[in-house]
Amino acid sequence: MQRTHNFTSTFRKKIFRQIFFSFLLSLLFLIVFYALATFPMQKNSLIEVMHSEAKTLANSISLVCEDAMVNDDDSFIVEHNLAVIAKNPKIYNITVTKRDGTVIKTQKEKWELLEQLPSQLTQFQKRHEVYKIIDEKQIGKKVFHYTMPVVISGIDWGWIHIDFSLAQYNHNIKTMYLFLLSLTLGSVVIILAVSYLLARYILIPLLELTDTAKKVAKGNLNVTVPIRRDDEIADLARDFNIMIKNLAHSKEKLRRSHDELEKRVEERTRALAEKSQELEELNRNLDKRVREESEKSRKNEQLLIQQSRQAAMGEMIGNIAHQWRQPLNALGLVLQNIYFSYQMDELDDEFMEKSIDKGKKLTATMSKTIDDFRNFFKPNKIKEHFMISNIVHNTIELVDASFRNHTISLETELDETLELEGYPSEFSQVVLNILSNAKDALIQKDPPDKRVRIKSYKTDDEIVLEISDNAGGIPKNVIERIFDPYFTTKEEGKGTGIGLYMSKTIIEQNMNGRLEVHNDAEGVRFTIRFALHEEMQYADIEDNPSLKVKDE
Repeated sequence: MQRTHNFTSTFRKKIFRQIFFSFLLSLLFLIVFYALATFPMQKNSLIEVMHSEAKTLANSISLVCEDAMVNDDDSFIVEHNLAVIAKNPKIYNITVTKRDGTVIKTQKEKWELLEQLPSQLTQFQKRHEVYKIIDEKQIGKKVFHYTMPVVISGIDWGWIHIDFSLAQYNHNIKTMYLFLLSLTLGSVVIILAVSYLLARYILIPLLELTDTAKKVAKGNLNVTVPIRRDDEIADLARDFNIMIKNLAHSKEKLRRSHDELEKRVEERTRALAEKSQELEELNRNLDKRVREESEKSRKNEQLLIQQSRQAAMGEMIGNIAHQWRQPLNALGLVLQNIYFSYQMDELDDEFMEKSIDKGKKLTATMSKTIDDFRNFFKPNKIKEHFMISNIVHNTIELVDASFRNHTISLETELDETLELEGYPSEFSQVVLNILSNAKDALIQKDPPDKRVRIKSYKTDDEIVLEISDNAGGIPKNVIERIFDPYFTTKEEGKGTGIGLYMSKTIIEQNMNGRLEVHNDAEGVRFTIRFALHEEMQYADIEDNPSLKVKDE
């Protein structure tokens, strides 16, 4: 086969154009994808650098000025901020806002007391740090604004606002644009050359293979594909040559296949007879297998209970960490004050006695947390009477620190007179599972005002406990499966999928109640119901259509 090296004649080949443009578009796509993926990452990286610098500076101001803040020494705060701005030309201004409404704004070589904080900055005063690029109206420029809450000894003192110049940020963005543009233009030139060479390199042996295939299709089995190199295409040519040789033996193979088919029919007939015997044996042993499967199901149920307990224990350990954080910080401050008093030669019996009393109270609080944790996991062997409100309050104490840490408010509207007969520890586990799921949903969805509401009341027929949140609800294609074992919508490693399954088992099988879920206007609502009359007990859950999950 005669090769053609002319670009025009080569480009006329359809397969060449397909290969050429496939390589070209693929490589161009990779370059564009790289640019689109890299640019946002670089911008976020630059913003995070400014965030880190602002956070460090704000923490430094808070640490240095802590005593001045406690003593309302505004002059020290102003002097320190003036010195900080003088050393950092990138800072436009530093604004310190107190809880009592006092606003101290510091700029280069000047400062002023404002009657009120500009409304543009009020929105940033939250219980967590906030940073964002904004259009600063007072200076007429875009700036990087950072706000950090100041908390002294567990008390919200105020906020620190810092405005940074975006000159370096804009310079880096411009440099990145130019780099990506140069990279793209240079890549296009290289891609054109590489695509052409690759397409041509692949095309020639494929055309030779196509020509040989046409001859074979016409019945000529005396031809072979020429092999001029050693690569995967050459391997394809060798395999094609072998295929041509094998075509001569195809008729003989067909005849042998017919004989083998008859033999296989006989073997399959014998196999069916053996399967029939196995089926008869299976039927005879069916009762035994049913008992074995029932035993396996019971063991699996026990395993689910254990896994649910372990998952709850993991959640509780996290709650203990939140409960201990504040008293540990306070205890550290007590020890620090003792040390400072000792250094200042002001350590007397009265001060030492007050410090010891405060330390005892803090350690007693931490000890109570351990007692609550131990009581929560104490199993109930027999049914007993308990107040619903006591169980709810005790469970809230276990998760209160975790909820406050994520700025989630807990609202309760409880009838303190409602009493049940059952297992208070298991009932508390159900409440904890539902509250934990609500917390995870609120953290994931992050609505502006994260809220969980717990309400108990009695109707003519039932005692009802409702737990609802404002996380936006559960999708319709998921809500009907949330009580299935091992079903979870959380990320891998963050959920076992057995918490709600075991909650439903505890309420409906162990305590003869009902556990329902449905979406309302703001989020999801779990409802636990207990009948007041014996005839309203729901022992057979599968036959009761009212137990089905609803979605409003």
